[in-house]
Amino acid sequence: MEKTKKRFWPILLLAVYLAVNMALILHHENWRDEAQAWQIAGLLDLKGLFAQLKYEGHPCLWYLILMPFAKLHAPFGSMNGISLVLMAVAAWLMLTRAPFSMPVRVLTVFSGFFLYYYPVISRSYALVPPLLALLALCYPRRMEKPLPYGILLALLTQTHIYMLGLSAALSFFWLLEILREIPLKKPENRVRLCAVFLNLASGLFLIWELFGSTDRNTGVNIHISSTLSSNLHRMSVASQWASGFAVGGGISDETWKILVFVIALCFLLLLLWSWKETLILAAAVGSQVLMFTYVYLPSEQKAMLLVHELIFILWLILEKKKASGEREETDWRRKGNRAAAVGFQALLAVLCLLSVDGHRGAMESDWKEPYSAGKDAAAYIEKEIPQEALLVTAGDVPAYAVAAYAPDRTLWYPLTEAPITFSVWNESREETIGYEEMLERIRSHYPEVQSFWLLTGGQNNIEGLEEALADTVPVFREDALISEESVRIYDISGF
Repeated sequence: MEKTKKRFWPILLLAVYLAVNMALILHHENWRDEAQAWQIAGLLDLKGLFAQLKYEGHPCLWYLILMPFAKLHAPFGSMNGISLVLMAVAAWLMLTRAPFSMPVRVLTVFSGFFLYYYPVISRSYALVPPLLALLALCYPRRMEKPLPYGILLALLTQTHIYMLGLSAALSFFWLLEILREIPLKKPENRVRLCAVFLNLASGLFLIWELFGSTDRNTGVNIHISSTLSSNLHRMSVASQWASGFAVGGGISDETWKILVFVIALCFLLLLLWSWKETLILAAAVGSQVLMFTYVYLPSEQKAMLLVHELIFILWLILEKKKASGEREETDWRRKGNRAAAVGFQALLAVLCLLSVDGHRGAMESDWKEPYSAGKDAAAYIEKEIPQEALLVTAGDVPAYAVAAYAPDRTLWYPLTEAPITFSVWNESREETIGYEEMLERIRSHYPEVQSFWLLTGGQNNIEGLEEALADTVPVFREDALISEESVRIYDISGF
């Protein structure tokens, strides 16, 4: 009876988790970043993919997972199902295998760190939690079964550039453990070395994948300040923003000063409890703070990776202490371990509760309002605009999601004089042309056309557009939570 109960509750909780996120998916409209990955996966071959990655700044794993679905012409919305499946794996492992107390496990799974941002907004971040959970399961037996652990590390490196610090730190300490065994001349050391070098190969491959990104991607603008104090201030501000994004609320300067002290104290206590895993966490967090400071500003999904890294490290430590608890020589050490376990689980519970309150508003907004107008605009085009009609877009940003939702329709972009598919993040996409120049390019490419349908959005690349359309009423209009994703469609006749 007891075993049946233990199996029943995780299944029920997972079913609730799936139901909540499926409901959120049904009310979510995919936006340009989701469309970008889907279109790249569907339209490019492997050679083209690796050429495009230098503009994307992301490793290949997410695109390779999407490729079979996109190339088989699965609906654009199916990528949300992929994210949900990945996060369901992470949720199941958290509920059934994590060493936390049951209340903490349930709080974690139904916190803002597991709901909505990763399973609903479909991006490569959804790869991280299940891989971290699998790594946590393999970590205690990494020396006995090195290949699964090495493969998972190599995959983690290919999820996101933000995971490089954690992956490198785990590999570094693992390599030190293996090297200590070398003098014993154990035959299994060869397998261990091969396994750890799998991740080294993955890291070198990552460098090749992204080499040149800083020159090609206009969104990457690395600038290091001239003084140490200025750099430290920028790191502090980036950390403050990231902490706020992670729990879903802004943090004032005064509150941040207190939090810095609390964070430092927690790191010190964690260091005293388990120094190696704490250094791994410090390397992971430090590398991410550097990225937030000098490469990409933090966002909710990026910042939440910090919490998932904390969950992972606490998982490792609790498992290690559980395994070594019976060997502790003194009663005070056993009591100290129990106190630390309770304290850090309480900290995790507080973070989860804060995230529920902090991110509830974003979930409610996406439920009530269009996240992007791309889905509804595509539906309008399919229903109301003839197949042979010319569709023109005045900007690339509002058109990506429309193109992904309506793959059988062509959205022609006068700036590039080509159909919209996905973005190449270079300087040319920031150029503009005038309204009359747009009309001339349409006449040049489509001399027989007497009218066309013009799609505009919150961000356009046609100068004089508002003046030219001032007296024209759009046939379709929808505002979106992301203002750049708002869409208007105009019927332009007799031009």
